[in-house]
Amino acid sequence: MKVLQRSGLIAISVLLTILLVACGGTTNQGPTANTTNQGTNNNNATNNQNMPNGMPTANATPTTNGTPMATATPMNNGNTMTGITITPSMTGNMAAFIHTGKAAINGQTVDLLLTNKNFAVYYYKPDTTFKATCTGQCAQDWPPVLAPQGMMTVSSSMALPKQLSVRQTANGTQVFYDGHALYTYAADKQAANALGRGEDMQWYLVGFQL
Repeated sequence: MKVLQRSGLIAISVLLTILLVACGGTTNQGPTANTTNQGTNNNNATNNQNMPNGMPTANATPTTNGTPMATATPMNNGNTMTGITITPSMTGNMAAFIHTGKAAINGQTVDLLLTNKNFAVYYYKPDTTFKATCTGQCAQDWPPVLAPQGMMTVSSSMALPKQLSVRQTANGTQVFYDGHALYTYAADKQAANALGRGEDMQWYLVGFQL
């Protein structure tokens, strides 16, 4: 009987040992799995910091109204910065104060007024008859065409269909054509090249017929 009791105790001890080993192995596997999951979560968090709204920042392209900025073309109210080329007339009285020239505008050849240095001449749409409203700072950007001191009449290199005149304005003794005050454009740096046509939808080249 003692032998059987001892055998039973040994068997129970072996079973308890097996159970303890088995439970210990299972307990150790838990932290390992948790460590793996934490590593994965940390990687995801790092990646998400570099990806706004789930998209990589490297895919962002600078645009202007949906068009890449690199494709933007400098414009001057519909005219490219090359402006309108005017061909000065080489006939008539070249010593006259006002010269003339021709330019292709909207597919048509137009006769235009020029200064005696062949710079384009403009009129200002808001001006009324024999009034010059572009003065002060405006006149810095759009210098008025002024008659030489003491001169109250000016000549043209050829006969014009309408009349040139000189009137006193806030700018000085300013030249008018058919009642329109005449100006040049400070941005026109080259003779016979007009950049100001259509500027602010207020400035236009002076044609023979206006």
